[in-house]
Amino acid sequence: MNSSVYALAIAGNDLYVGGEFITAGGATVNRVAKWDGRNWFALGSGVDNTVYALAVVPRNGGGFDLYAGGEFTTAGGVTVNRAARWNGSEWSALGSGMNDWIRALAVIGNDLYAGGAFTSAGGSVANYIARWNGATWSPLGSGMNHWVRALTVSGADLYAGGGFTVAGGINANSVAKWNGTQWSALGSGMVGEVYTLAVNGANLYAGGWFT
Repeated sequence: MNSSVYALAIAGNDLYVGGEFITAGGATVNRVAKWDGRNWFALGSGVDNTVYALAVVPRNGGGFDLYAGGEFTTAGGVTVNRAARWNGSEWSALGSGMNDWIRALAVIGNDLYAGGAFTSAGGSVANYIARWNGATWSPLGSGMNHWVRALTVSGADLYAGGGFTVAGGINANSVAKWNGTQWSALGSGMVGEVYTLAVNGANLYAGGWFT
C-alpha cells in the first residue's frame, strides 16, 4: 500500500484490508482492497475516506458480507455515512449510518456491532455503540459517555474498550461487558484508554494508553 493500514479481515482464503491507502500493489483501490494470495483487487470504486474497521458477517444460506466502518461518507459512489456493506459486487448503506466515525466492529451470530465517536445510528440515539441486525440500528442500553475504540466477542458476550468512564449508567472505566441485555464493569477498569482487546479462552486481554 502507499499509506497506512488500520484493519484486516479474513473470509475464506481472501484477506481484506482497510486504511488510508489509495493504491495496493500499484492498483487504485481507494482505502479498501482484497488480496487473494497472489494479486490485489479493488472493491468497486472503494470509499472516500479512512477505513478503521472491517468485519465479516455470514449470510443465512451461505456466503458472507464484508462490513466496513470509518470516517468515509460514500462507498462505491453511494452515500453510506461511515458504515457500509460489500456483497461481493457492490456497496450499500446500513440505513442512514452514523453521525461520526466508527473505530471498531465485531460480530455475534448475524449481528454487527459498531463502536466509535458517534451519538446516533440510523437516525436514533446510540451513544458510541450500536447493533445492526441486517435491517435496522439499535442502541445497547444507554451506551457510553465517551468514544469506543475496541470491540471483541467471547461467546454471546461483547466487550468494549475506549475512553469512557460510564457504560449503561454504571461506572466502567475504559472497559465493559454487554451480555445482550445490560452492561457490567470489569473490576475497577483502567486509568487511561483502551485501544485493543482480544480473547483467549476465558481470558480477556487489553492494551492501550493506560497505566
